[in-house]
Amino acid sequence: MINPGQVGFRGILTSREIAAPAGGTPRLSCRPLPRRAAWDRTGVNTLTAPSRIVFLSHSARLGGAELCLVELAEGLVQLFGADVEVVLPAPGPLREHLAAVGARARVVRNFGWATARAPRPVGVALAAFNSVAALRLAAMLRHGRPDVVATNSIINPSGAYAAHLAGVPHIWLVNEYGDLDHGYRFLLGIARSLREVDRLSARVVTCSRALARRVSEHVQADKVGVAYYAITFGLGREIRPAPGRPGAPKLLILGRKHPGKGHLDAVRALHRVRQRGGAATLRAVGEVQGRHAHELARLCAGMGRDCGVTFVPRAPDAVAEIDACDVLLLCSRCEAFGRVLVEAMKRGRPVIAARAGGAEELVMNSGGGLLYPPGDDAALAAAIERLGSNPSEARRMGAAGRAWAELNCTMERYARAFLDVVEQARGGASGGCV
Repeated sequence: MINPGQVGFRGILTSREIAAPAGGTPRLSCRPLPRRAAWDRTGVNTLTAPSRIVFLSHSARLGGAELCLVELAEGLVQLFGADVEVVLPAPGPLREHLAAVGARARVVRNFGWATARAPRPVGVALAAFNSVAALRLAAMLRHGRPDVVATNSIINPSGAYAAHLAGVPHIWLVNEYGDLDHGYRFLLGIARSLREVDRLSARVVTCSRALARRVSEHVQADKVGVAYYAITFGLGREIRPAPGRPGAPKLLILGRKHPGKGHLDAVRALHRVRQRGGAATLRAVGEVQGRHAHELARLCAGMGRDCGVTFVPRAPDAVAEIDACDVLLLCSRCEAFGRVLVEAMKRGRPVIAARAGGAEELVMNSGGGLLYPPGDDAALAAAIERLGSNPSEARRMGAAGRAWAELNCTMERYARAFLDVVEQARGGASGGCV
């Protein structure tokens, strides 16, 4: 019979024999043995899957990080047979998408330790609420006995504290800078928050080497790895050819309209192009945050009646928007990854991105587009003119980007990388993901 005091819950879960009450007969679990990883002599994980993974999502909406979580859950469940449950902080559309790929979801109310606009007293109150939420989550984890817990954003720490209390290995999926890209203010400050990430996590997975460098300023470097997202959502349809004509490229900037996203740079660059006789147009799709809409409206009004810019509040079908453009722009001053870049690459579209954060390495690694200095609208205008006047180069970059993205941003590759980290977290091995 197994002695739980000697082997702990991980040992119990690897055996089919379950301890019986004193004087009773040991019984066998009707659940099949969880498939474990096998490490070959080169250190490569030839794994199948762990038995159960619990994720903590910072929201129940369908933003970029949430879509990446759905894609990861789909890969883990459908390709590797993992048992995946996701804890949501509130009801929302994410739950239905998780169910569609075979992952369970439950709601446990909790909040983040970083906010965009809330004053500090509100943050302190939310932290107090989170203490209660962490205790509830810890009880859930003790009851469910997962192999690992993974938190899908730096914004919310409840799952990490709960895993610590329950004695379950924790992996932190850091998808964003937090302060530099979204303008969040961390209750503990970013440096101390990252030190807590280090203390509470067996492994930390980032979405780009640029973000990994930043995280490693406060987290032990041998804990930090990089894994590129799968990026598959909505991309299964037939690819359409680019619609534009030479000298008149249709430009697209896709994402929320926020000062850090560089919409002003894109509009100013377009103005330069059109002043020099170019016929490029720009479609800016995404919700507006704060007063940024007024700044954009004033800028366009100063460009004259035919400014060539169309603003659309939201995109019900982002892939259709990409298919309708010739070149995708990502003008963010600091982007941890740049999901939309990979989406555009997989649709065969060349991209132009600011040389910053994860976007820089995606473009450089893929050869799928051009880079320009962040905030330099003159350089951005030159890049637009270069691709607009040279369709063959644009097609070549589009093809290169697609080939790279189809190889490096797949569901199987992302799920395998994550499961490698799961085994490292459980066994204490070191090393990154890619």
